[in-house]
Amino acid sequence: MGLNRGPQGDFDEWLARLDNKVRELHDRQGRTVSIIGWSLGGIYAREIAKRAPQLVRHVVTLGSPFGGVEASNGQTAFRLLNRGGASMTPAMRARLRLDPPVPATAIYSRTDGVVAWRSCMLQESATARNFEVSGASHCGMGVHPQVLRIVVDRLAAL
Repeated sequence: MGLNRGPQGDFDEWLARLDNKVRELHDRQGRTVSIIGWSLGGIYAREIAKRAPQLVRHVVTLGSPFGGVEASNGQTAFRLLNRGGASMTPAMRARLRLDPPVPATAIYSRTDGVVAWRSCMLQESATARNFEVSGASHCGMGVHPQVLRIVVDRLAAL
């Protein structure tokens, strides 16, 4: 769907296209969809779950800075991708911090190196859990054995 520039400008239009993909999966399978998002992909996963919770079974985020995209080492790359206009409005920041109304899992690492680990944590509840993994880099999170175990366990538990 193109270059991932993060939440800004036409964000809702872009999310509508993702909503359609989730709706297609839901309709084809006849059941709710679990969405796993890595980095900014986790922000999209959370926003889709907020827009269409009836379609989403569970959201899992891997190193996703929904608590503050700009509070990361990746902010320089984020600005470059967005031609210098990467700052978000206070309303967008507040929107991204709201947790989805479906079961959610946030996986983060203090050794991420790209995003600030504190920005990757959701508000814990009966249906929302945070998991810290040791020694996972941002780019290695999707293949880190501990991360994969958590994802499998969380998806199997529901």
